[in-house]
Amino acid sequence: MQTSVERLEGDRVRLTVTVPAADVDAEIANAYARIGAKLRIPGFRPGKAPRPVVDTHVGKETVLTEAQEEIVSNAYGRAVSENDIRNISQPDVGELDVIVPGEDFTFTAELQLRPELTLSGLDDLKVSVPAQKASDREIDAQIEYTRERFATLETVEAAAGENDFALISFTGTVDGEPYEGNVVDKYLYELGRGLMPAEFDAAIVGASAGTEAVAEFVVPDTSSNDEYVGKTARFEITVHEVKSKVLPELNDEFATSVGGFDTLEEYRADVREKLDSSKESGHARAVENAALALLVARLEGEVPEELVQGRSRSMFRDFAESIEQRGVELGQYLEMTGTTPDRLEADITTEARTRLAEEFALEALFRTQGLTVSDRDVDEAVREMVKGDDAEAERMKSTLTTNGALPIVREQIMHRKALKWLMDAVEVTEEEQS
Repeated sequence: MQTSVERLEGDRVRLTVTVPAADVDAEIANAYARIGAKLRIPGFRPGKAPRPVVDTHVGKETVLTEAQEEIVSNAYGRAVSENDIRNISQPDVGELDVIVPGEDFTFTAELQLRPELTLSGLDDLKVSVPAQKASDREIDAQIEYTRERFATLETVEAAAGENDFALISFTGTVDGEPYEGNVVDKYLYELGRGLMPAEFDAAIVGASAGTEAVAEFVVPDTSSNDEYVGKTARFEITVHEVKSKVLPELNDEFATSVGGFDTLEEYRADVREKLDSSKESGHARAVENAALALLVARLEGEVPEELVQGRSRSMFRDFAESIEQRGVELGQYLEMTGTTPDRLEADITTEARTRLAEEFALEALFRTQGLTVSDRDVDEAVREMVKGDDAEAERMKSTLTTNGALPIVREQIMHRKALKWLMDAVEVTEEEQS
């Protein structure tokens, strides 16, 4: 098989493929065998009818058309693999001449290539990420969170503070009109959590048991009910009790109750060990994400929208399949998470755009640094796919070549090599989290 690639305007190329006559005849023979095996012709066993008889039953043009489809499909895939063509759209082969037995067959395909974007520079590659080790403040915060979980509520005679609880009853209206569920009796409300607009909390702060309060405000656009947005809400509130949160003392007894430790120091050491383990496991990924974001910020050129939409559709299918494997239908997932189909699609499209930008940035880095993908790299990558089985690796490579998928393998190797260069080159500063 002979191939040639001609550069056209922009990122388009014309691929010309010539299939030898011997291969054409072999595929025609295969087509006759496949079609003949499906026919039931009196006097002939399946697949044994001579070609003139098959032609009589299905037409010679049918056989040649099937053979031609196989020839074009296989030859195109091999040509793409051999010339390392990474296209982003379906090939345009135009009107094909009908194959002729005993003659070479030539066809052309016009393709839109994956563009080669550039980077504005590679100087000052520095990123800041959270520290690998937990700070004393982070340990204190984790222990404080646990204290909150083990806190108790005690009724107090004092007025309600900004972080207290209040047992309240209230009646609400919107623009003077009651709404469904507008009367609530003796509800334990936690202040300072943002459960209601700030004006609601402000009306209760300073109130003591047995007092009345009124909260009035314009319903914000963050309301879960769109029809109330911009209208005036009014709540007449009765405070029945004020309760304050009482945290357990930080002592050995607390350490025993929350984790079975003998001393507070043992508990604190355990918290540190768990936080360190968690931070260390995510540190490498944090550095990688920060380095990729830095590289993407220097990417010049636009990722083709056609690629974004294609990747988005693929990611959406993968996501739907993954949750279905866990026994959850897509509709159920949307209902459980309160997400709309449009919001989910937009989020996935954003993620697809980010992933593609990272890939294009890595490819630009690969070219800038003069990195290469060798045949040995490809062979090793294919062997990894089949877990080191040499015979299966040969079959896999042949299949990838015929399917035109070998450039995708090379692309993945390109990304890995560029990412390794980036991770080796980037200067990492660890910073303590707030």
